[in-house]
Amino acid sequence: MVLIEQILAFFGNYTPLISFFGAIIGGEETLIFLSILASHGFLNLFYLFTFFYLGILVSDTIWYFVGKSRLFNWFVNKKIISRAYLHWDRLLNAATRRNDFQALFLTKFLYGLRLPTIMYLSRERLKIKHFFGYSLITNFIWVSAIMLIGWYAGKGISLTTSISNNIVLYLILVGIVLLMFTLFIRLLSEATKKWLKNKQKQ
Repeated sequence: MVLIEQILAFFGNYTPLISFFGAIIGGEETLIFLSILASHGFLNLFYLFTFFYLGILVSDTIWYFVGKSRLFNWFVNKKIISRAYLHWDRLLNAATRRNDFQALFLTKFLYGLRLPTIMYLSRERLKIKHFFGYSLITNFIWVSAIMLIGWYAGKGISLTTSISNNIVLYLILVGIVLLMFTLFIRLLSEATKKWLKNKQKQ
């Protein structure tokens, strides 16, 4: 119990650092978890939003330049990868009609598709100034939406645990919320992929 309290205190004391690097290393699940903690006052909400937003901008920019690298170009030219790359090329362009902003916004909310889309657009046609402008908007919307989900999930957990005031029960419920959110995002992504394939065939 003391260890858990020390960890939570550490999160609170280093919210900017944890938020920034959490955005670079993690993703939706990390933001949900931190937002739940913020809803209980363990983290400063303003710091969480600001530094997670900055972190995800840095992360996306890093992957943008990875897409322009010789290593990525070499990787894409490999036979097996090349087929998957061309398939994604046809699928994404058919679904978004080569609208880069729409592609970045759509895949931002789909599990496992954000980074491939950034690297693909970087390699094919998207200039850095346009990418950064689009990222400012899409990441602001994405961070706001995911934080809102995490915040309300945290408030729901608060109502559940307020009677017992049991920190172990609290952490179990946080884990359940993260699991349910991850499953939902993956199911949504699979459904969207099928929709994109059907749209391509039309």
